[in-house]
Amino acid sequence: MTEQTLVALACTGAGAVDTFTLHPETGRLEPVARTAGLDGVAALAFGPAGTLYAACNGELPRVVALEIPGTGAPIEGESRGLPASTCFVSLAPGGEALFSASYGDGRLDRVPLPETEGAPGPEGKTRTYSTGRNTHCAAVSPDGRHLYATSLGDDLITWFPADGRSPDGAPVTADGGTAPSGYIAAEAGSGPRYIRLNAAGDRAYVVHELTGDVAVYARDAETGQLELLQRVSAVEGLGLEPGPVRSAETPDPGPGVVWAADLRLTPDGRYLYTSERSTSTVACFAIRDGGALEFLGRTDTEAQPCGMAIDPSGRFLLVCGEASSQVTAYRIGEDGSLSEASRAETSTGPLWIECRA
Repeated sequence: MTEQTLVALACTGAGAVDTFTLHPETGRLEPVARTAGLDGVAALAFGPAGTLYAACNGELPRVVALEIPGTGAPIEGESRGLPASTCFVSLAPGGEALFSASYGDGRLDRVPLPETEGAPGPEGKTRTYSTGRNTHCAAVSPDGRHLYATSLGDDLITWFPADGRSPDGAPVTADGGTAPSGYIAAEAGSGPRYIRLNAAGDRAYVVHELTGDVAVYARDAETGQLELLQRVSAVEGLGLEPGPVRSAETPDPGPGVVWAADLRLTPDGRYLYTSERSTSTVACFAIRDGGALEFLGRTDTEAQPCGMAIDPSGRFLLVCGEASSQVTAYRIGEDGSLSEASRAETSTGPLWIECRA
C-alpha cells in the first residue's frame, strides 16, 4: 500500500486545523478531519515524534499539542501559554522547545513545549530574543547551531545561538531580551519576511514582503554570518508598487502594491517558489551553481496565497488561499513548472501548511 502524506492547514478565520491526505503518486487531496476550537490558530510545526503543535492567537496566546495517530483525526492534548501573539513557529534543535515570532510585539521567544514544562536547564524556561520591529520568522540552521530571525519593520536579519543559551558576553537589551550574535541590514523599505536555508546550510534565501525581492546569502557555519550574494525580483512585470508595513492600524493599501508572502525550497535544492498575495501568483526560480537564482516563470493560484508547503518527496507544491478557502496541490515538473494535480475546500482563512510523511 502506498504511504499517504499528511497535510495540515491552520485556518485562522475558522479557528480550526484541517487535515488531509496527499496521495504521493497522483497528488490527490482527501479530507480527514476538521479540529475546531483553536481560536486564532496562525502557525503550525510538526515535532520529531509526529506531534503537531498549533500556535493560536486567541484571547490568551497559546500552543496546543495535537496528537495524530497515523493519518487519522487529531486529538487535542496539553497546551501552554505563549508570552506574545505569534505569526511564525519552528522547532528548536532536539524538538524540546518552540521558537515563536511575534509580529505585533516585535520579539522572538523560545518556549518549552507543553510536555517539557518545568524541565531543568534551558528546556524548562522561556527565553526572549531582541529581534526588531515586526519580527516575522524564526529559522534554525540545518546544523542546529544558529537561529535566524527577520525584522520586517526594521529591515534586519539577526542571528543567535540556537541552543537557548546566550553567546559569551552577549548583553541584554533594554527590553530584557538577549542581544543577537550578529545581524545584517536588508535594503531599506524592503521588509524581510521569511528566511529559509538550503539543506547544506551554506545558503540562506529571504523573501521581502514590501518589494517582492528575494535575496541570496552565503552563510558561515562557524559564526552564522551572512553575506549577500544576489538580490532578484519575484514581482518584475506585475505593475506593483512597494507596499507598506501592515498593522491593525494601517489602512488597506489596495491591490496595487507588493504583498509577498511565503518562500519554499524543493528538498533537492533545484527550485525555489515564492507567493505574492496582491496578484495571487507563485513565482518559480531555478537554483543554479553557487545558489544563484534564475527566474523561470509565474503561475496563477489561489486568492491571497499566504501559505505554501512542499511535500517530503519534493513532488508537489501545496498553496492555500486565505481569501478563497481552498488548497491546491501542484505537481512540480522536471523543469520546475507547476501543473494542478488536485484542489480541495478548506475551512475559512487558511494561511499555513505543514506536511508529514
